[in-house]
Amino acid sequence: MQVPKPYVHDEFSYLLAADTYASGRLANPPHPFWQHFESFQILQQPTYASKYPPMQGLVLAFGQKFFGQPWIGVWLATALMCGTICWMLQGWISREAALLGGVLVVLQVGVFHYWINSYWGGAVPGIGGALALGALPRIARGRFSHAVTLGIGLAILMNSRPYEAALMGCLCAGLLVWWLARNKISFRTVLRRVALPLAAVLALTACAMAFNNYKVTGNAFKLPYQVHDQQYAVASMFAWSKLRAEPVYHHAIMREFWAGVHVNQVKVTTQDIVNSLFVKLWLTYDFFFGLWPLLVPLLIWPYALKTTEERLTPVVLMVFVVAIFPLTGFMPHYAAAFAGMFYVRFMQGITHLVRWRPSGKAIGPVLAFFFLALFGYQFGTNFTNLLAHGPRTEPLPEERRAVVEQLAKQGGTHLVLVRYSSDHDPHQEWVYNRADIDRAPIVWAREMGTEQDRSMIDYFHDRQIWLLEPDATPLKLAPYTIAAR
Repeated sequence: MQVPKPYVHDEFSYLLAADTYASGRLANPPHPFWQHFESFQILQQPTYASKYPPMQGLVLAFGQKFFGQPWIGVWLATALMCGTICWMLQGWISREAALLGGVLVVLQVGVFHYWINSYWGGAVPGIGGALALGALPRIARGRFSHAVTLGIGLAILMNSRPYEAALMGCLCAGLLVWWLARNKISFRTVLRRVALPLAAVLALTACAMAFNNYKVTGNAFKLPYQVHDQQYAVASMFAWSKLRAEPVYHHAIMREFWAGVHVNQVKVTTQDIVNSLFVKLWLTYDFFFGLWPLLVPLLIWPYALKTTEERLTPVVLMVFVVAIFPLTGFMPHYAAAFAGMFYVRFMQGITHLVRWRPSGKAIGPVLAFFFLALFGYQFGTNFTNLLAHGPRTEPLPEERRAVVEQLAKQGGTHLVLVRYSSDHDPHQEWVYNRADIDRAPIVWAREMGTEQDRSMIDYFHDRQIWLLEPDATPLKLAPYTIAAR
């Protein structure tokens, strides 16, 4: 299997986190020439670090440290997510249906989608959401030790998707109080065997998060994400938020993205928020199910609402809809915390369909088999396309790989100054570096002007200096001289 190459801004940020953690640090000291190394989704001040919560970076660091490849962490996390969702399903539906639902998760999400074929995340919050939602019915049935499981699930979400963690925490608290009260569990028992263990796990998590915040931002109560947005972002990820004052940018490409592309995205979404919601819901459905006939057991098939689990499933799904409604950007991994519940609902529909035998005819079982077979059809189609055409690749990773290979053949260490054209696409970013910039074989830097560049070049005097012009046709890499400006 081919190891995926990073492409999206976020992937490089997560890989920086992995390299940092694998080196035994929570953050890196800022570089003396940090302005040359500014890039997207990355802090340069007060420390050099990823802006994202640590869980995805820790998973990648595990793969890097113990297997020499960050993607192994993604692979293991995805496998664990599929198993955890199967475990979650067992709490909401029959064991047989849960096993089948787990197989569907593997076929649809666990092999071909970007959650496993990139560094972008998805599996980690999927694990957290599955643990939290899977613990609820078990606690309600008297298995109070799963209060710790609930806490671990919320802790994983708090350190991977904090926004979803807040909503999931409120949801779980509400459902748990209602469920335990309905089952007439005494307040004393709930306090001693559920609330206290859960509070202990969350308190330890909060302390660990505060320590991480302090090491990265210098403030225990400020997330790296918040500090990053204060330094770079003009628009919030939530609709109807006021635009911030535009900060001082050291590079035109950074301003183009944060004060241009990102602001325009937010404005468009805010103006048509209802249509945006339908787009988000369709993206979610397409990712987790794909073919449109699968909407039948998911949405159209009559809902019996005979059990507590069947009554609570639409409540959880409505919270998901509320959660994504104000977001101005969306990708399927934003829905990861609720991934298991989508398959709970689907398998509930399939279960009722199997029992549907109008006039004694086995119409329902035949339809159920048809819907389940569609997952196998999609899997087979994806596998056939992979064999025929190979993995899909993006131009930028291939171009970057070619440059890295060319420099490796030269031997020694290198400094590459990147010069963009005025119409460069800010999504096509080249300037990303290792956690320890000074010891990296290749250092990527932004060209900033003769005087500023000269100081940095003097600092890296023992390296071969190159000028990269990625917007030239073909891409141009040449030895750097002052005359090259």
